[in-house]
Amino acid sequence: MDIRHLNHSCMLVDMAGSRIVVDPGNFSIDVVHAYGPLTGVDVILITHQHPDHVDPDLLTEILAANPAATVIAEPETAEQIRSLVSGHTLVTLGAGESSQVGTVTIQGFGGLHAVIHPDIPRVGNTGYVLAAPGEPRFGITGDSLEPIEAFHGIDILAFAVVAPWSKMHETIDFLREVHPVLALPVHDAIVSPFGRPIFIRQATNLAPAGTEVRDWAADGIVSIGL
Repeated sequence: MDIRHLNHSCMLVDMAGSRIVVDPGNFSIDVVHAYGPLTGVDVILITHQHPDHVDPDLLTEILAANPAATVIAEPETAEQIRSLVSGHTLVTLGAGESSQVGTVTIQGFGGLHAVIHPDIPRVGNTGYVLAAPGEPRFGITGDSLEPIEAFHGIDILAFAVVAPWSKMHETIDFLREVHPVLALPVHDAIVSPFGRPIFIRQATNLAPAGTEVRDWAADGIVSIGL
């Protein structure tokens, strides 16, 4: 399995012969363009509707380069982007539901975005677990620190290392409760290059024993095998 970080929460996952783009949001546009056309994409996976997780123009661009790609999205998000994905298969995936791409099973968990402020209505958020024979299990939280059972002890977990809706102690407590084997920091474009290392360092130093918090390499790629 190869996971490439394309800034913030956007990732390109090559797993069991399938290629999956996760959360192509507006903070990732320049990095995606610098990478080059995203081709060979089987699935575009979207956790929720906020623009830092799905940008209409970037989504349209990726779909145009991948006419056979399927879009899998949290239910509220699916309704919002339905007109953008005309001609493509759109699958809604909420908690307790699953979808298949090749030999990769994608399961949905959770249901709501973390509380930003009590005066701001919460939107839907689906966390995902990707699994395939011979591959590590890969969890994606989206914008939530809900310690769902499926994330407990998972092989790899992409977690929001910093967010307007979280405190550092909440992030650390979340990692300690779910205790992934490998934790990959995402949702990090909201802090400056000077501030980002603070969150990475604390997540690394305070993670539970047996959890490795691994920052992305210079090329943005993490390769993992069982």
